Amino acid sequence: MERINLSSIKKESVRAIFTAITAKDQISRAEIAEITGLSLMTVGKVVDALLERSVISQCKEVRNMAGRRAGLVSLNTAKFFMILDLTSRSMSMTVMDLALNIVDRVTYEYNHDFYYEENLYIFMKNVKIYILRKLNMDDAVGIGVVLPGNYNAESDTVDAPRIPELSKTHVRAIIEDVLRTPVTTLEKDVVTAAASNLADLTAENISNAVYVCIGETLSGALISGGQLLHGKSGYAGDIGRFPTEHARGMNADYRNNGNASGAKTLQALFDERGLREETVSALAEAIAYEILLLSPDVVVIENCCGVIMETFRPLLTEKLSRITQTDTADLPQIRILESGVRHAYRGLALGMRSAWIQNESK
Repeated sequence: MERINLSSIKKESVRAIFTAITAKDQISRAEIAEITGLSLMTVGKVVDALLERSVISQCKEVRNMAGRRAGLVSLNTAKFFMILDLTSRSMSMTVMDLALNIVDRVTYEYNHDFYYEENLYIFMKNVKIYILRKLNMDDAVGIGVVLPGNYNAESDTVDAPRIPELSKTHVRAIIEDVLRTPVTTLEKDVVTAAASNLADLTAENISNAVYVCIGETLSGALISGGQLLHGKSGYAGDIGRFPTEHARGMNADYRNNGNASGAKTLQALFDERGLREETVSALAEAIAYEILLLSPDVVVIENCCGVIMETFRPLLTEKLSRITQTDTADLPQIRILESGVRHAYRGLALGMRSAWIQNESK
């Protein structure tokens, strides 16, 4: 049977229909048409094509009354993404379904008796064993790799000061050598996390935002006009490099010469002291400057360090108010995310899902 052709339908319409399906556990064609404003004919053609490609599945509506039962469609959660996290030496693999729910995880404890490359090979062999036991790779939408720095496709290496060995490790080559499956995408964690938040903010019609991630590394991004801003190297908003006032006061080179390059960075301060009052105070200083620069609608702080950030909200708010000389009621909304699927994973999966749907629509 010839595959249903979607080339005659606008990509925006296909995306709108798919978005409507992802928003509910089950939905009828009539409901999709109502939500999207598209005709039942267009909705029917796209839904049938997505069913044919196993992107979605269908069941009959359960009804007690007489009459024809509508076919309810939902995402095919047998389809999955594999997310490999190399942002710390404790590597992990997370399986997420098409609805972006976590299905399972595999973690690896780094062995310091081996070189980094040897550890990566061992981790990937563990992943391979897991795949052979539990997964059908025919259902894989893609394999994504979350990295602690910028990926250089030409050299197949990563610029990551926190894990310097990555600058000499051929990441894609090792992963594909073990799995015998192509890697879909490799991306810096803060970029995919910002993209995930960007998707949420776009749905709320928020176009300007500051994003900060507190984990093994301290990083961030700036979103303006609904787009990630670029900086000198990669994306703007890499907050970990910010020279702190607190660190400047302790740094003799800065005190004597006013040399900002000698000041301790916010990342170094967090490395030494972790999440506590003085580091939150320094973080607030950096965020305050970004608020003055961008005038964002919201500041999103994703906290993955294991220490509850919410307890520091009053200190953060007071410091932001004082530096920006803004009443606390007039500050941007502060969102602190402490649990759930890491936005770095979700953002990577969102990108792969979008590309997959676009490819399946051809």
